[in-house]
Amino acid sequence: MKTSIYELVETGDALPFDVSLHRVNYVPSHWHNSVEIIFVLNGKLEVTVGSQQHTLAEGDVFLINQCHVHEVIGLNNNIIATFLIPISYLKENIRGIENILFKCESRTARSEQRGALDQIRHLLAEMVQLNNKKEEAYELDMGIRMLAVFSILLKQFRTTGSSGAINEKYMERMLRIITYIDEHYKDPISLQSLAEREFLSVPYLSKFFSENIGLNFQSYLTSIRLKNAVEDLLNYDEIPIADLALNHGFPNAKSFYTAFKNRYHMTPHEYRKQYRPDMVQKKNEDISSHYLNFNHSSALGIIRQFLERSQSREVEKVQTLETRAYKIDTAIQGTTVQHTWKNLITIGKAKEGLHADVQQQLKHVQQKSPFRYLRFHGIFDDGMMVYDEDGAGKPRYNFRFVDQLFDFLLSVGLKPFVELGFMPSALASDTDKSVFYRASYTSPPKSVDKWCELVDRFIRHCMNRYGAAEVKSWKFEFWNEPELHIFWPASHDEYNELYYRTYQTVKNISQALQIGAPGRIITMESMSMVKDFFEFCRKNSCQPDFIPLHFYPHERFEKLMNKEYMAQKYDTDSYYQLLEEFRGISSNPDFLKEKLEDELKLIAEYGLSGCEIYLTEWNSTGYHRELTNDTLYKAAYIAKNLLDNLDVVHGFGYWVLSDNIEETFPSQQLFHGGLGLIAQYGIPKPAMYAYELLTKLGSTVIAQGDGYIVTAGSGGYQVLTYNYCHFDELYAMGDISFIDATHRYNGFKNERTLKIDIALSNLPNGHYKMITHTISRSQGSSYDAWVTMGAPESLTQEDIQYLKANSCPRRHVQYVRVDEAALTVHSSLAPHEVELIELMPTYD
Repeated sequence: MKTSIYELVETGDALPFDVSLHRVNYVPSHWHNSVEIIFVLNGKLEVTVGSQQHTLAEGDVFLINQCHVHEVIGLNNNIIATFLIPISYLKENIRGIENILFKCESRTARSEQRGALDQIRHLLAEMVQLNNKKEEAYELDMGIRMLAVFSILLKQFRTTGSSGAINEKYMERMLRIITYIDEHYKDPISLQSLAEREFLSVPYLSKFFSENIGLNFQSYLTSIRLKNAVEDLLNYDEIPIADLALNHGFPNAKSFYTAFKNRYHMTPHEYRKQYRPDMVQKKNEDISSHYLNFNHSSALGIIRQFLERSQSREVEKVQTLETRAYKIDTAIQGTTVQHTWKNLITIGKAKEGLHADVQQQLKHVQQKSPFRYLRFHGIFDDGMMVYDEDGAGKPRYNFRFVDQLFDFLLSVGLKPFVELGFMPSALASDTDKSVFYRASYTSPPKSVDKWCELVDRFIRHCMNRYGAAEVKSWKFEFWNEPELHIFWPASHDEYNELYYRTYQTVKNISQALQIGAPGRIITMESMSMVKDFFEFCRKNSCQPDFIPLHFYPHERFEKLMNKEYMAQKYDTDSYYQLLEEFRGISSNPDFLKEKLEDELKLIAEYGLSGCEIYLTEWNSTGYHRELTNDTLYKAAYIAKNLLDNLDVVHGFGYWVLSDNIEETFPSQQLFHGGLGLIAQYGIPKPAMYAYELLTKLGSTVIAQGDGYIVTAGSGGYQVLTYNYCHFDELYAMGDISFIDATHRYNGFKNERTLKIDIALSNLPNGHYKMITHTISRSQGSSYDAWVTMGAPESLTQEDIQYLKANSCPRRHVQYVRVDEAALTVHSSLAPHEVELIELMPTYD
């Protein structure tokens, strides 16, 4: 489809002007009834307005007045922001604008104009950022900044003289002429033939053309031929240059080469070599010669960095205030819930459960927010010293460390949720197949019989030590994420067969023992494996007793961890790099809720609705060095997702309890973005405090909605509120250039102060003790307390005690009287804050 020289600028419903990011290759001569501002973020380009050429580079600002013919050529890889402001919008806001022209070109600006240009750059960059985030009232913020730009232009860059613009009086004739040229440029048309067609003299038409388009007829015709030739040059590399020239109206290849080199300063061959590799490889995708595809993350990162280093005066951001009011009848029956999220918590490996610091953290958790099960990897890892073979290949067993671990867990009220895997090195068929910093071997066993004997000996030993009834209440999850080549380097059929043999071994001991599989990531497309597995189980009467699932909100895991890519690119060391280098996250704040809904439908389709379902791993990220993990954000994330999915599945095993995890090499930094609820030295993060507040909720849900829940239990009432703000698009795409050790709240959108008023009616009259617990950046966030104390790299014991003492949630106690069976409670929450209000009757 050929592009008309007249460009109709269309704006969206929200904004009366257009703000866009581009990588420009070639935009042919055109005009529009809008002022255009080009802001170069990266690279170089050439802009021709009329007959005047202007070279622009990074940081340059260039304005093109309305109805001026202009052409844009990219001289190298570049990124630009363009602003198209219709004259109709400007007329509504600026009196007499239709008669005003501007001369704003940063390269030729006078010294006294440079400060004004800096302000314009800052305003343009802010508009790009606002347009990307689209937070509440962003349209007003965009409009304010656009008018501020024109205020500066009117004061500093107004010009006089001839306009060089298309005369509206001759617009119809001009459109008719250039449309004809556009449709017949391949033919040997001339100024004479065109004049005859328009019933004009040749001299008049020549003058008319030059005055209204800024080019003579032959130059304009050549530019149209070049524009269309370039499209084929990039789209069809098999077309010889000589044929391409003739196909687009040039009399011969020599004239094409001459015109091309005059315009692009290189030969057609050089141009094709430079731009063709940057084209998208999909065969069905058109390669445009106007604006090219590029990574918006790069452009937005440049904008963010520009704003951070800009010297323009900063205006303190005004936080949006959102007010919500609810009326809740406390006399209604409500819904009984089990709070199944309390059923499961996790640590990394079994051996970690023997570490003194992890045991102290488990004791703390069981005191503040007790769980029923503890899930872990690696019960058969070499570190547990469970299995070995003598010189003749005869198995040797040792369950001493297993006993120590299970003795401790049961002593603090935790039942083992045992993952049957990974493989002892002495039993692994390929010891080159391993994962994690402390190696866990992932290959199938060299002898399935010996594997089954190991499982049999292990379970029988536990039953003899702890009693059959106790062990029957435990869970045994078979293997970890077999859809990933790094965790299961064999075939799906081999996985199914090993599961079947393990299932038989467990059930031969007791049919009451519970085994589940496969523990897979539900954000990955592994439907073929799931279908094969459940069909295999149906045919072989080995359906699992429960189904374990894992959730990490990364839609791109598929590309990063598929079998071929992992086999080619990732050895074990590179896998650690994958775990640590943040590469993006889902922009969907309801991803967990939606994926669980999909999974429940899928499981129902396989006739397994009666199976218990456990989320044995879940987190806001799979990356062990994502810096938001330590922040207040995680408190709101946990509150939102657990309350959004109350009792949807039978357990929510947050991955993981402790930052002390042996999957990667330990960081020397206290707040390094680890996955844990508790940092090193036993310092609770805001996420841990969210669990403590959730634990205080009652078992009867009276009301629930976006950002709040009201429950009854323990003789009183509980109101929990939270202000969840999700990641913005730039952070979601993987750009962390604006995040560092002490500044970790720059990657969120829709940030606002949330005020929630909840009127509780039909409360029993009397006196109540009202306890308010608030997790905020100032109280309840050990990370923010660490930043406030100076972000020391190393900590003394005194520092550790200080952080623990100064990172507890705010606690406020007051006494209220209810006389008319009604009470309104108020929460005012900054972004990411979580608050619990407890109402307990007193009996004076």
